[in-house]
Amino acid sequence: MSRLRRSLAITFVASNGATVVTFLVSLVLARLLTPAEVGIFSMTAVLIGIAHVFRDFGVSAYLLQEKDLTPEKIRSASGILVVTSWLLGGIMFAASGAIAQALAQPATREVMQVLAAGFLFIPFGAITHTLLTREYRAREQTFAYVAGTGAYAISALALAYAGFSYMSLAWANLINIIATGTAYAFFRPRNAPWLPSLSGWNRVSRFSAGAIAAGFISQINNALPDIWLGKANGVHDVGLLSRANGTASIFMQIAGPTVNYAALPHLASLHHRGESLRRVLCKALAYLSVCAWPPLVVTAVYARDVVAFLYGSQWLECAPIVQLLCAGACIGIASHFHGAALQAIGRPMLAIVPSAAQLAARVACILLFFDGTLLSFGWGLVVAGALVIPVNLVLQSRFFNLRLRDLATALAPGMLVTLACGAVTVLLSVITPTHWPAYLRLLVVATLAVPTWVCAVALTRHPIVDELMLLGERYPIVARTIRCLAGKR
Repeated sequence: MSRLRRSLAITFVASNGATVVTFLVSLVLARLLTPAEVGIFSMTAVLIGIAHVFRDFGVSAYLLQEKDLTPEKIRSASGILVVTSWLLGGIMFAASGAIAQALAQPATREVMQVLAAGFLFIPFGAITHTLLTREYRAREQTFAYVAGTGAYAISALALAYAGFSYMSLAWANLINIIATGTAYAFFRPRNAPWLPSLSGWNRVSRFSAGAIAAGFISQINNALPDIWLGKANGVHDVGLLSRANGTASIFMQIAGPTVNYAALPHLASLHHRGESLRRVLCKALAYLSVCAWPPLVVTAVYARDVVAFLYGSQWLECAPIVQLLCAGACIGIASHFHGAALQAIGRPMLAIVPSAAQLAARVACILLFFDGTLLSFGWGLVVAGALVIPVNLVLQSRFFNLRLRDLATALAPGMLVTLACGAVTVLLSVITPTHWPAYLRLLVVATLAVPTWVCAVALTRHPIVDELMLLGERYPIVARTIRCLAGKR
């Protein structure tokens, strides 16, 4: 467990460093690129995301959950990954013209061709990344993060400033892939053979079939809003939706790499030892909810200030949709680990059920709510997310013995903390003068929301208080304050 904690800590620092750099780059790009230019790239990227499901062929999930991973199995997985990556890259490159014509967006052709070229280089780093994750070797992965993020930041800013428009994002992504893969070459585990093979491919494909199907439906879910909105309203609204999604997911951009880093291998390890996943899932959801919900509430209440401060006035149109997407993100927290848990128990095919239900709900709700405005489109997405809750409840009860009562017990303290933070946030939004600059209003709420969160966590005796005590060992005053509020000696 100490090795896992150390790896999570390293991942948190490394991924957040990368997130900060990427975030700062996005702030500059928001002032160099228009919503329409961002929309062109976003429409193409979601389609490439669907192809990535087939490119990976479930290989990463297979390597992470496999109980007895031998060099022969690694060689087979590598061979499958090379074949599927190169094949899908070629198909996407060749089909780029037809896809651009179908989307009625000619500019997406060149973007897709550059992104498809990345498929040629991905296999060289993907296997090493997965094997390092399986062994919790976050320190080595940090060097790859630095190389890839640095290459992306420099190239994206330089190309955008030079006038490459939406193509600056495409070329920066390709450069990122090449730089990351090159860095991983220096840290390949000793037991990992370099030469790929297709021998034993059926062993990998038996597990991969479920992962591919589930991943495909999930990516269709991700692509549907951009493609639908792009066809109906054009790339300008797609750019606004993309920026709103990015704003509502700021917390997961920060915490996501750490939260997801060891989820699958750790859950698989517990399952292989015959342990129930119910307790660890309850604990993980309790931690995630209390950390994610309050920032989402603050972002929703101060949506206009956040958008104005981060991206500038040209993006203010997306502020109302940010509020809706924050609500949708809160709903999704309760089922965040379901995909990893289903793969851990060797049932990846079951992940199709909630994904298919959400896809059907999104189509129905968009048809019902969408009246041509971006706000109505957002309502369709949020309501669709709420309609899938019963499906997730049934799955978690059936396969993880995680019943509604267990989930409510795990999430209730986080809900109380969120209500306390939300009350303070709403009060500050009312009493803080609206003519103040956005950065000043945000500074006020940040200054008071953080101590409110700490006090609420301690007073409700949330399970995460023990982790805060560990962090507070370096700061005795903080530790004593938390201990006192939590009623601990």
